[in-house]
Amino acid sequence: MKDHETIEVQRTAQEAQLAGAERQASAPVLSGSFPPQWREGVYQAIFRRRDVRSFRPDPVPHAVLARVLNAAHHAPSVGFMQPWNFTVIANRVTREKVQDLYERERIAAAQFFDEPRRSQYLSFKLAGILDAPLNLCITCDSTKAGPVVLGRNSVPETDVYSTCCAVQNLWLAARAEGLGVGWVSILKLPQLRAILGMPPHVVPVAYLCLGYPEEFLEQPELARAGWRARQPLADIIYYEVWGEHNHPDWPALDRLARVASFTKGASMKRIIDVTRRIQPLDEAAMRLARERHDQLTKPQGSLGRLEELAIKIAGITGLARPRLRNKAIVVLAADHGVAVEGVSAYPQAVTAQMVQNFLGGGAAINVLARRAGARVIVGDLGVATDIASHPELVAKKIRAGTRNIAEGPAMTMQEALVAITAGIEIIEGEIERGLDLVGTGDMGIGNTTASSAIVASITGRPVADVTGHGTGIDDQGWQHKVAVIERALQVNRPDPTDPFDVLVKVGGYEIAGLVGVILGAAAQRIPVIIDGFISGAAALVATELCPAVRDYLIAAHNSVEQGHRIMLAHMDLVPLLNLNLRLGEGTGAAIAMHLVDDAVAVLDEMATFGEAGVSQKPEAQQDVTSLHT
Repeated sequence: MKDHETIEVQRTAQEAQLAGAERQASAPVLSGSFPPQWREGVYQAIFRRRDVRSFRPDPVPHAVLARVLNAAHHAPSVGFMQPWNFTVIANRVTREKVQDLYERERIAAAQFFDEPRRSQYLSFKLAGILDAPLNLCITCDSTKAGPVVLGRNSVPETDVYSTCCAVQNLWLAARAEGLGVGWVSILKLPQLRAILGMPPHVVPVAYLCLGYPEEFLEQPELARAGWRARQPLADIIYYEVWGEHNHPDWPALDRLARVASFTKGASMKRIIDVTRRIQPLDEAAMRLARERHDQLTKPQGSLGRLEELAIKIAGITGLARPRLRNKAIVVLAADHGVAVEGVSAYPQAVTAQMVQNFLGGGAAINVLARRAGARVIVGDLGVATDIASHPELVAKKIRAGTRNIAEGPAMTMQEALVAITAGIEIIEGEIERGLDLVGTGDMGIGNTTASSAIVASITGRPVADVTGHGTGIDDQGWQHKVAVIERALQVNRPDPTDPFDVLVKVGGYEIAGLVGVILGAAAQRIPVIIDGFISGAAALVATELCPAVRDYLIAAHNSVEQGHRIMLAHMDLVPLLNLNLRLGEGTGAAIAMHLVDDAVAVLDEMATFGEAGVSQKPEAQQDVTSLHT
C-alpha cells in the first residue's frame, strides 16, 4: 500500500506540474510573438514538409524561386559568415549526368542491406532529378568570410552546420509556396563537383530537386513504407544531463508538445479549444454530496459503488444533488477497409442494414434505450453503402469506409480531424436540445479489428492479448484476425505516444467521431457512459489526447472482448456491470443508465436521519454535529 501511495503522490505531483505548464502554454504570449495566424502558418510548414520524389513538369515561376532563395539566404550563421552559395540547374544534359551518378551510387548502396531490406530499398523512388523542372545545389565555402570567423575556432564545422540552416529555410519556404523539395544524398561529392565545375574546397551540402509535387503525402514515405518510424519525442528529450528522461523540476514536455503537433489541419483549433474547456471535477459539489450521503438513513458506505457513482456525477456536473432527466445514446456508424481481409463473420453490407434497423427502432439499442428513457442519435460517418435520407439520420459521411489498415493508414490526418469535429458537433447539437447524460454506441463491420489495433498500439500489449472473437469467428478465424492486426501494426508503425497517429493509422471514422462526442460532452460537464470495446477504444484515444477527460467517463460493463479489460485497466476505470455483452451499439451504456439514475435518485430523494427521525450511531451523530460547529 505504501508503494501504491507513493506512486499516486508522484503521479499527482506530475499531473499538477503538467497542468501548470499547460496553463503557461495557453497564457497570452509575450510581446514580439507572431499573431496566431502567422504561428499557425509556421507550424503548418514544419509539419507538412515532405521529402518529395515525384514532380509535375510545371515550371517554377522566377518570382517564386527568388522568394525561396531569399528565405534560404536569411538563415542564421555563426559569425554571420553566410558560407552558402546556390547553384540553380535547369539544363537537361547536366541533370542527366547527375542522374547517372545517382544510379551508380544507388545500386552500390543496395549491397549494404540484406534481403528483404535490399529489395525494398531498390523498390523506392528516391530522387526526381529528371522529373523536377529544377535542381539546386547548396554549397558551403568556408573561405568566404576569411581565415578567422567569430565563433568558429572551437568548432570549425559550424560553417557546414550554418549551411544546413539555409537548406531548412529553403525547404520550409518552398512548402509554404506549394513547392516540393527532394534531397538527393546518394551522390559522390568529387564526381558531383566535377559535373558542376566546383573548386575542391567547396562542399556540396545538399543537392535538391525542386518543383511542384504530384502530391504531398500525409506522412514521410519511408515511414509509410515501414522502413523506419518517427521516434517518440519522449525518447529523445533529456533533462539537465545526458540520458535523463525524467527530472523532478521538469514536466513531461513530450505530453505538452502533443498540443503543438496537433496544428496540422483546419479543424485542429476547434479540437484544442474543446479540450481546454475540460475542467477538473468540482470538489465542492463532491464534498457536499459526500456529506449528504453520510447523513442518509443507512450505514455510511453501505450502498457501495452507487454512492461513489453519485459523488462522481456531482463532481462532473457541479451539482451537489444532480438529476439526469435528459439522456441520449449516440450511435456512430462507419465501415472498415480491413473487412476485405475476412476478419469478421458478417459481410460489410450489414453495417448499412443495421443503420436502417436503428432508424426503424427495431434494434437492441432502440429497445434498451426506450427502457432507459434515452433518445437514440444515429450518425453515418463512413458507411460504405449510401443510405437514403432520413429525418433521424445525422449524415456526416467522410468517405465510404476507411482504407485497409493491413496495407496502409486507415485515414488521413485531415479525415481524422473532420471525424472528431463531427462528433463534437453532434454532441453540441444534442446539448442544445437538452442533455444531462450521454452513452456511446457504434456500428461497423471490422471495427473490433481496428479497436484491437488501437489497444495494442497504446498499451504495448501483444495483439493476441487484446484481440477477441468479435462477431463470432472461430479459432482459425481468430488466428487470422490476429495475424492481420500484427501486419497492420508492422506496416503502419503507429507511435504509441501520439494518439492522433494511432487513430489515423489503425482507427475508424466512427471511433474518431466518438472521440469527439466524449471530448465535447466533457467540455460541457456532461457525464459519459462508455459502452464496450469499440467505445472503449475511442475513450482510450480521448484520454491519451486529454487525460482530464477520464474523470468524466463511466465504464458501463466488462465486455467479452478480452482487450476491453486491458483498456479499462489502462484508463483506471472499473465497469459497473459484467453481463458477458459483446453486441456494441451502446447496449451496455443503455443498461448502465438505470444504475446511474438509481445512484443520483438515492442521493437526492432519500431522507436523512434528521428528516426521518431515525437515530444514528453515536459517533456518526457526533461527526454530523461537528460539521456545523
